[in-house]
Amino acid sequence: MSYDKIIEGKPGDIKFFLGNEAIVRGAIESGIDIYTYYPGTPSSEVGESFMDIYKEVRMKWVESSINEKVAIEVAGAAYARGATAMVGMKNVGLNVASDPLFALATTRPKNKNSALVILVADDPQQHSSAVEMDSRNYLKLFKIPALEPSNPQECLEFTKEAFKISRKLKLPVILRTVTMVSHARSNVIIGELKQSKIEEDFDLSKEVNVALRIYFLDMKENHIYNRMKHALEISENSTLNRVENEDAINEFKLGIITSGVSYSYVLEALDFLELNTPLLKIGMINPLPVKKITNFLKRCDQIFVVEENDAFLETQVLAIAQMNRLKVRIHGKDPFSYSKENSLLPFVGELNPTLVSLALIKITNLKPKVDLNQIIKRKYNIMERKPILCAGCPHRTTGYALQKAVKKIKLNSERNVYFYQDIGCYTLLAFPPFSFANVKYCMGSSIALAQGVAQTSESLNIAIIGDGTFFHSGIPALLNGIYNKTPILVLILDNGWIGMTGQQPHPGSDTRYYKEGNLKKAIDLEEFLRGTGVNVTVIKHNENKDEEYTSQLRNLIYEKGCDVLENKSLHVILIKDECIQKTVKRQPIIIRYVDPELCNNCGICYSQFLCPAIDERDNSAFIDSNSCLGCGICEEICPNNAINKEED
Repeated sequence: MSYDKIIEGKPGDIKFFLGNEAIVRGAIESGIDIYTYYPGTPSSEVGESFMDIYKEVRMKWVESSINEKVAIEVAGAAYARGATAMVGMKNVGLNVASDPLFALATTRPKNKNSALVILVADDPQQHSSAVEMDSRNYLKLFKIPALEPSNPQECLEFTKEAFKISRKLKLPVILRTVTMVSHARSNVIIGELKQSKIEEDFDLSKEVNVALRIYFLDMKENHIYNRMKHALEISENSTLNRVENEDAINEFKLGIITSGVSYSYVLEALDFLELNTPLLKIGMINPLPVKKITNFLKRCDQIFVVEENDAFLETQVLAIAQMNRLKVRIHGKDPFSYSKENSLLPFVGELNPTLVSLALIKITNLKPKVDLNQIIKRKYNIMERKPILCAGCPHRTTGYALQKAVKKIKLNSERNVYFYQDIGCYTLLAFPPFSFANVKYCMGSSIALAQGVAQTSESLNIAIIGDGTFFHSGIPALLNGIYNKTPILVLILDNGWIGMTGQQPHPGSDTRYYKEGNLKKAIDLEEFLRGTGVNVTVIKHNENKDEEYTSQLRNLIYEKGCDVLENKSLHVILIKDECIQKTVKRQPIIIRYVDPELCNNCGICYSQFLCPAIDERDNSAFIDSNSCLGCGICEEICPNNAINKEED
């Protein structure tokens, strides 16, 4: 879909939107002034959409920030100044943003236009994340309101409601989505676009916006006992929290409480089982509507709480039942037993209608027409596809050269070599045949991880980090290593873009090659590294034609790795080789082919180099011209000169 179509149309028109596109539409219908973000699936499309359309809707500013902490600080200051602001991230990004958000949550800007919505996209089932985490657990710490939409239409409506609540209470509001909502697509009825007007009054009084001890406790008290109390009143009366099928009666005296995407699964399960139950749908997940939940509990003998990941709702429903001394049995995850057998729903992974139906069957002993256990246990013969780097990816070349260099280092030094991975496309080098991952935690941690082992071992410790991740949070760790003279080898794989989430730009990206580049100043990563005083060597693909690139890279890694071991020094190798997905958009692809008469089927190109465009056919390597992106590395590494350029 063209991003421009998000802003087209008149109120009442129906658009076929992604959940993320509906969020963008809801924000511009709320008169948003500024959007800041760090790209992270499943929320990336929101930032890309804003970046493409913000001038047309006359927003003040949109930026892809260097990390989530900076993003929320930029948006938070605009909010304090009187702007309608929004900041976006994925679940683990909230960890990075949490430090300033604790202070930001207690501030109370006095400008009537001030509003701040924080989009947090969780990723149950860990489709594209380093970990599976439930960001709802932060809500009790931050003590701020939160809304959770179930579908694209609600994405639009809840976004607008989040801005209204924030503007009214002068509190940040979290809009929490999950992958299956952000990336769902359905018809959405749009409303009227709104142009925000920022008032020029900026209240600079310290007791409003400064988190110092002499002000903070008063601010926190106001936050909890005034604004959050008001938020509770909003939650009790909000139509976002509603009872459906209120007059429904079933022989089990069963009611269901659910929220978010789980609501959709519940509806399908009830339809499949032909079960009629009252249903409390929670749209405002913090603070919960305690009175509404209490009244719902009173009418039931059994309650089934349906939610993905942690028992966030269930534990609070249990507390509400206990507080009101209600004799009602509550089913769900049984959060205090940590027993898989006692849990009707899993703590790990996504839910689906089948899992919800099976849980309902256990509660009710209903006999469905179809044996769901047979369905869920059935194994299907499907083609397995392992995670793999793109054809032509420069990280594969680095992995191949690193593998050769490390083998030689081990042989000559008789030392162990360990690898510390970071978050990016190159994380896939953790899989065979490269297997470069002994430890991996989170964004920017690889350099510090290497230091922890280097200070306690005689091994060679190699940190592997990308350029985007280095800018995001790798810089402090490198400075720490320089300061402490830690003997490690750092490989910065500079492909010019944030490749994993869709080739978004970062501070080091070439400003000529992205739309808003004329508004940016690129940071020269080589110059920055030299400014730290670190020992840095730069290698650029296609710069030295006299020697094969893979050989240059292999020899460089070997040389610097040996120096780290011998001289206890810290070395950085900056490997500059652009993401192939960006390169092929600007220059023609030169396809390679295999001469079967020269090929002895050694398998180096498809087994060791593991290029997905190359396979074995008729006892020879074969290059699929539809997949080849023309990097040319296979031509370099073929020992029999059997791979050549296509003439046409």
